[in-house]
Amino acid sequence: MGGLNENSEEVFSPIGYGDITIDCGANYGVISQKMADKGALVFAFEPNPYVFEELKKRVGAYPNVICINKAVWHKNDKLRLHLHEHYHTDPAGSAYASSLLNNHPVTNPHKYVEVEVIDLTQFIQMLNRPIKLIKIDIEGAEFELLEKIVEQNLHLQIEKIVVENHEWLIEGLKTKADHFRRVMQEKQIHNIDLNWI
Repeated sequence: MGGLNENSEEVFSPIGYGDITIDCGANYGVISQKMADKGALVFAFEPNPYVFEELKKRVGAYPNVICINKAVWHKNDKLRLHLHEHYHTDPAGSAYASSLLNNHPVTNPHKYVEVEVIDLTQFIQMLNRPIKLIKIDIEGAEFELLEKIVEQNLHLQIEKIVVENHEWLIEGLKTKADHFRRVMQEKQIHNIDLNWI
C-alpha cells in the first residue's frame, strides 16, 4: 500500500461540517487548513515555538481552528523538545525536525526548548465525542501514544488515524512498530494507518 499524504482525497473527503479532527504535529498547518476548509473543528497541536507562530499565521484566524502550543504523547509532562542543529540560525529551514526523543538523528540533543506535553488520551476522553480524523506526526513518539489509545479502546471512537511512522529513521522504533502491527492484527484494528508521509 502506498503512503497517504496531504493530497490523499480518501483521507479528507469524508470530513464534513462540524466533525472533530486533531492534527498532532501540525507544523505549518497545511493539514489543519485542509481539515478546517472542510468545516471541521480542528485542534492543532504544535510544540515548536517558531513553527507554532507560523501555524497561527496560517490558520489562527479560522474560527474553527484551535491552535495549541504543546506536544502530544502518552503522558502529561514538561519535556525537552530537541531541535535541529541549525534551528537558531534557520528556524524555517529546520522546522521539519524537532522531537521529544533525544536519539532522533536529525536533531541535536544539546539544542532544545522545554515544552508542555499533554496526554492525548486524556484530551480525547475530555472531548467525549466521536472524532473523524487524527493525524499523528510526532517524530518518533508515536508508538507509545498509539499503544495507550488502543489499550483504552479510544480508537473505537475515532473514524480514522493516520500516522507518520519513523521506524526507518530512528533507532529502536522498528521493534515498537512491529509489536504495534501485531497488536493491530490481533485486535483486528483497521482504522489506523501507519503509512502517512
